[in-house]
Amino acid sequence: MKKDLESNLTIEKAAATAEILLKYINTSKEPVIDLSVVEKIDLSGIQLLLSAQKTGDKQSKEVYFTGMIKKNVYDRIFSSGFNTVHSESSDGLFKIRRNSSEL
Repeated sequence: MKKDLESNLTIEKAAATAEILLKYINTSKEPVIDLSVVEKIDLSGIQLLLSAQKTGDKQSKEVYFTGMIKKNVYDRIFSSGFNTVHSESSDGLFKIRRNSSEL
């Protein structure tokens, strides 16, 4: 089952979103987070997404994202030093990773 997020992943919603994501990851076998509705993201929102992946890693779960990311959201992720990396299957799932040029 995938989890839809609110349209704003910003500092103002960080605490509530973190709680929602943690509960979802804890109760889902294969967590997939839909980013298609996200209209606005800041560094706090990006940190939440990375934290979701790390939480999954600690629980031996692969946390993936899905959905058509809006250009401004992708641009914010990329300008913050990160990029999307698609899974090897053709299911449209992806992770967020540090840009290889930043290493």
